Amino acid sequence: MSEEQWQPAKSRYAVDGDGRIGRIVDRDEGSVYLRPPGGGREWTVAPETLRQPTSDEMTQVRVFTTPVPKVES
Repeated sequence: MSEEQWQPAKSRYAVDGDGRIGRIVDRDEGSVYLRPPGGGREWTVAPETLRQPTSDEMTQVRVFTTPVPKVES
């Protein structure tokens, strides 16, 4: 992943200054709203505190967002 081209934009995943991963759901007046992978409560951070997720962090995102198929018994 190229760090130079990454910008915090809606629908992308980002990591905040505390190491929490979230999908960017909105931006407003110097704030970015993130929601955890798989759903949950949003939180707000300053855009300058965000960074691009590493490949290991994106693997964690896929674990939380990949549907589990129904097993017929």
